[in-house]
Amino acid sequence: MPARLSPDHRRYLAEHLSVLFLVAALSVLLSISGALSFVDRYIYDNLLHTLPDEPASDLVIVGIDEYSLREVGRWPWDRQVHADIINRLTEMGARAVLMDLILSEPDRNNPRSDLALVQAMAANGHVYLPVHVEQLRAGGQLIEVLPHSPFARAAAGLGHVDLELDADGVARSVFMRSGIGQAWWPHITQTLLVQEGMLSEQLFPADKGEEFSGLANVRRYHRLIPFVNGPNSYPQVSAVELLENLIPEQLIRDKIVLIGATAAGLGDMLPTPMGNSGELMAGVEINANLLDALREDRLIRDLGKPSALVLGALLALLAPLLLPFVLPRWSIPLVAGIMGACLLASMVLLITLRLWFPPAPAMAAALMAYPLWTWRRLEYSLSYMRNALERLSGYSDLNQRLTRASSLQQMANMLDTVMPVKAWRLQGGDMPLRGGDRLPASGWKSGLARQYRFRHEGKRYELDVVWEQALDADTYDYWVRAMLVRVRSHEPLSGPRYEVLENHIERLQREEERQEALTRFFQVTLAQIREGVVIADACGVIVYANPQAALLLGIDMGMLDSGQSLVTDLGRELELRERSWDVLLRQTLAEGRSQLECRNRQGADLYLDMLLVHAGDNPGRMMILSFKDISEVKQALRARSEMLDFLSHDLRSPMVSVLALTEKMREDSNPDLPAFLDNVQHYAQRNLSIAEQFLQLARVEAVETVELSEQDMLDVVESAIDLVQIQAQQRGIALRFDYDPEQDVWVLGNNELLERLVVNLLTNAIKYSHEGSSVDVRLFSESNEVCCEVRDRGVGIPEEFQSRLFQRFSRASTSGGARTRGAGMGLRFVKVVTERHGGDIQVQSQVNQGSRFLLRLPRVEL
Repeated sequence: MPARLSPDHRRYLAEHLSVLFLVAALSVLLSISGALSFVDRYIYDNLLHTLPDEPASDLVIVGIDEYSLREVGRWPWDRQVHADIINRLTEMGARAVLMDLILSEPDRNNPRSDLALVQAMAANGHVYLPVHVEQLRAGGQLIEVLPHSPFARAAAGLGHVDLELDADGVARSVFMRSGIGQAWWPHITQTLLVQEGMLSEQLFPADKGEEFSGLANVRRYHRLIPFVNGPNSYPQVSAVELLENLIPEQLIRDKIVLIGATAAGLGDMLPTPMGNSGELMAGVEINANLLDALREDRLIRDLGKPSALVLGALLALLAPLLLPFVLPRWSIPLVAGIMGACLLASMVLLITLRLWFPPAPAMAAALMAYPLWTWRRLEYSLSYMRNALERLSGYSDLNQRLTRASSLQQMANMLDTVMPVKAWRLQGGDMPLRGGDRLPASGWKSGLARQYRFRHEGKRYELDVVWEQALDADTYDYWVRAMLVRVRSHEPLSGPRYEVLENHIERLQREEERQEALTRFFQVTLAQIREGVVIADACGVIVYANPQAALLLGIDMGMLDSGQSLVTDLGRELELRERSWDVLLRQTLAEGRSQLECRNRQGADLYLDMLLVHAGDNPGRMMILSFKDISEVKQALRARSEMLDFLSHDLRSPMVSVLALTEKMREDSNPDLPAFLDNVQHYAQRNLSIAEQFLQLARVEAVETVELSEQDMLDVVESAIDLVQIQAQQRGIALRFDYDPEQDVWVLGNNELLERLVVNLLTNAIKYSHEGSSVDVRLFSESNEVCCEVRDRGVGIPEEFQSRLFQRFSRASTSGGARTRGAGMGLRFVKVVTERHGGDIQVQSQVNQGSRFLLRLPRVEL
């Protein structure tokens, strides 16, 4: 069971969680209610200036301005004028025309003018007209105002032009789909771009979302408009100048032209975020900004409501989460920094992802966290100082475990698992406990029975124990009494309470310094020793374990140092050869000390020393277990054994052969002296070769690093081939060397070791090749590595042996084993030298088909 929190800790946790909840709830509430939307709008308007957007050069506005009204006449104009404008744009080669004008009724006085306008639109073929949603009267029915049907049929496409005004009357956004009962009509800029092949039809589909059966304005795909600047950001020409042919053709050709009212009081003049001092922007210019942003995929989306709530709450929670970790003097800078982080997050999302995250709720919630946290911390600090003197006896978790009483269940586990008792029973309290065999009433009064009385949590208990042997009663009686001392609970001492803050601080400082020094000395001392140390109380509860013990036992340090682990559980992590873990514990309790060798689950050899000590009345008798890793000693012994085997076999065998030849020489009346000397030379050279390989391997294994310099592997390989050329010729084996002189094969290495490495590979290839065959050597550069490949066509290596090929004194048994002898150190030398150079050696082989060794070394860029 997890340790129960103290009342102070529970209070701290409850108050901290309360502050977190209040801050998060405040952020969510402000976001949902929109109470700070005016602040968000102010922030958005200022952040909009940071967007790196520039106006497109192929957009032109034909404005119906005051000058045009004076020259042409009062509004509305005759439809013939609009036809003339479109015809003029057609002549000048405009790519498309967006008419931001409502043409919902026919001109009954001049039907020819309507016909002229229809003909002009049809001739152009790229004219787009708006649809407008309006109310017939205040609170009345909504209707869609469409262009007059001849105009609609002649237009290349229709789309709505309704803008969304915020509570402050500023036009910042638009819905890309709108309509009565269904969001059918796309925005006119979307219609234009889709029809002109500059935008996908699936970007804002009409069928997304639920339809509304009533007569309501259904709108979808809310987007914020990233205005490039204030009014007059795009090129504008006067309608009358266009009609009078005063505009150069290159200003219109291949451009998208937007026609709309720009005269004050004539059209929809609206404030925008980019306007200064109440400066207004014409609706046609707003549409130009929208068309430009839509085409370049620069429209700004609102961060989804759930995502905005979560992100805002998380940013706001940074304040109460981080305030506990800073000093009071850093609290205000921290809160200010978090508010800045909210602004920065909003700015980054806006610039990089074109997402708008309103930061004001998170900033306000983070700001409110400061007074809430300050009030909670001040109250908690005062409460802590009133009660700290009573808690100093258990300053740290370690001291609390040393003084905290063990439970009756833990004592019962020790009796069942370790103590040599036939039966035991615990009487008193609310729940009697018993263990072992069931005995008759007379069995509890025999000579092997013992009675122990004690108090636990204010109640009287009696423990009856029947030992298996009389000797056990005398041997383990002291440990039973130690367990009873351990489970006996003590009432906490109530120290005096001071109401003066200065007295609290002074007393706390003195006591805490002493307790901290004692605890730190104990923990640092045990944590720094190389052996693993575990300390358990009389009931087997582990009260301390250093990190080395957790490492050697393969147990998580948090579990081992939790205060709930038992020494009886450690046996599961060890492999004991001669006896079980509970028998070993029992022996330690009887003799006071046990020492043995064992192994952990990772296969490391350990030396275990178990010792009993008495640490006074509290905590009482303790058991100290120390674990020492003796794997290196064991490995050294195994290496010594292998070396002795090697010396006794590989080095001894040639000498025995020499002695046998000498004895034969003495007995032979007509000795063949040249043959005798050849044989003696052969065995002497073999011994010398083995000794030289052993010495080289020992030298390279004795050092962790070698002296490296820039080496040309071409020179190294050529030198190695020269050294083994005679050996290859004696066996009729051709050495073929392939390399590209254009490739860079420089490495950082040791020339002597690399040359010996390649010689070993070549010697092995020659030794195990069939006579008359060939050995191919290839040097090349690949993926920033220099590769040296040695391939033979000899006896090959069995697959089951390839994993052990580079081990010390290891040699494969093949069909060539009868005539080739070796000590198994050459390839071990190759492996060690390769690792010292940061490279890799790979082998591929099949029996009777040959072997391929591939050496890879990091290439040096010259």
